[in-house]
Amino acid sequence: MDDVKFITGLTAAEGAASTFRGTPFVERTAPLNHNALWMRWDRNMVVDAYSDMTDELAAIRTAVAMGDMSPLSKYVISGPDAEKLMDGLIPRDIKKLQVGQIYYAPWCDAEGFVVGDGLVFRLDEKTFRVSADPGFSWWKQHAEGLDVQVTDITDAYGILTLQGPSSRDVLETAIGSAFEELPFSRLSVVTIAGKAVEILRQGFTGEHGYELWVKAKDATAVWDSVEEAGRPYGIRPAGAWALDVARLEAGLLIVGYDYTSAGPDHGGAGIQAAGKFRASPFDLGLGRLIDFKKADFLGRAALERISQAGAHRQLVGLEIDWKSAGGGLEGDAPGNLRRVRWYPVPVFCGSNEIGHASSVAWSPSVRKLIGFGHLRREFADPGTRLTLKWNNDGGVIDVPARVVETPFLSLRRAANK
Repeated sequence: MDDVKFITGLTAAEGAASTFRGTPFVERTAPLNHNALWMRWDRNMVVDAYSDMTDELAAIRTAVAMGDMSPLSKYVISGPDAEKLMDGLIPRDIKKLQVGQIYYAPWCDAEGFVVGDGLVFRLDEKTFRVSADPGFSWWKQHAEGLDVQVTDITDAYGILTLQGPSSRDVLETAIGSAFEELPFSRLSVVTIAGKAVEILRQGFTGEHGYELWVKAKDATAVWDSVEEAGRPYGIRPAGAWALDVARLEAGLLIVGYDYTSAGPDHGGAGIQAAGKFRASPFDLGLGRLIDFKKADFLGRAALERISQAGAHRQLVGLEIDWKSAGGGLEGDAPGNLRRVRWYPVPVFCGSNEIGHASSVAWSPSVRKLIGFGHLRREFADPGTRLTLKWNNDGGVIDVPARVVETPFLSLRRAANK
């Protein structure tokens, strides 16, 4: 690695053209990438698997892991009309969002279809931040005519996700002093390696964990400090592959893979496999986040009709017979089904097509082939037996599955240890 220089996220040999765009952590993640496997995530390349995905996932579930979530889009919405804009676009009551508090929410178009979903947090009375998949033109479009500024700060910050049962211990060691635990979906500012770091009690794995928002210029110093603090706890880096399987096990969706955005912006996912599959929040199991008691918001009338009609799909878990799917054996697990399948798979009950499956993959944590089912509600009861029309070497085979509840394992992210 001595003959390769990483500059502002771009890696290039001396005198050569830039080959890819890394994140603010690329100076540290690239030398650890023993497989030399990278994945495109929106504007950046991130490590796919540092060494072995299963070991990286196990660190998330049993110890602690650090990962690079920097490519997530980050927008600041500020100005006198910022609250007005946010309350008109977010179906949760923004006026109840306190400074330092974070909402998870979807946002919709006028027809009630989800444009995106992600984190919304209030920095002060007139300043909000959004962390989600790309949607800059959508936010800018709805800010027109208001006294508000929408600023893209995606490249200004790296996001280091620290996840696992020992994450709090590692964070406290990195800070160098005891700190009061944050409630879930709250944020604070601490000092790590002499740098100011925003800490969000959040994560996309289902485990107790944090997102560390670090100014780009401070990224390597903070990475080094967290890595050193984590050594006694068995910390290891987790790549995009392990993080993807972890979010599936936790029952968490990704736009592009699990539904199609109804907005004008392309998603951050490298593959836009969902095609025509737009969805309402009710289709995605997010109806609980729609507050019909608040003032009017974009998509409200359509969402009320969808809710009252009850004709939406229902999101369920699926346990799938991996041996019928032609899984090549790797020990006692299907070696060729470990990657998350991002394209939809038709689901049938008898001769009737009743929905589709998404994000299908082998779960090392529960040792089953699992995925999400987007089904007609009358077929969504746990225990219902279904059939997936599985593409196998150019042909289509019937693969048995049954409906189960999500998440696929117990979540610990909101617990205080």
